[in-house]
Amino acid sequence: MKKVGWVGLLVIFYVFLVGMGGFGNPGSVQVPEPKTNYSATITDLSDLAIRVERFSFDGQTYLSGKMGDADVSITLDRVNTIIFVLHEDTLTAEVRLKDGKTVSVVMNKKTNCHGQFAYGGYRIAAVNIKSIKVHGKVLPEEKQPS
Repeated sequence: MKKVGWVGLLVIFYVFLVGMGGFGNPGSVQVPEPKTNYSATITDLSDLAIRVERFSFDGQTYLSGKMGDADVSITLDRVNTIIFVLHEDTLTAEVRLKDGKTVSVVMNKKTNCHGQFAYGGYRIAAVNIKSIKVHGKVLPEEKQPS
């Protein structure tokens, strides 16, 4: 009877391990199609800077979070740079606006930034970002006359 118990336990363990085959593999990065195509340079915590197009926060072309007790969103049209500061369990985005003013927005640490870079899709959690420089809208390429 003990053999049957061990064999059953081994079968369950095997099924569990085989079922975990997808863990650790990030797969392909799907870049959402934002309403407006923005270009930005994202610098991560290791100081690696990547320039992307189709930049968005989880597919949205605005930064959202909290200012005090209020929910806020700031469109990328108004943003110059964003500096991220993680203090204890709070992620704060120091947003430098194009008019020179700075506002602090507390963000969800699970927010992802997406973009398309020269080699494919790009996704990074906001908590892993040091800064973002928003370059502005990308103008559609003009069609060449044939």
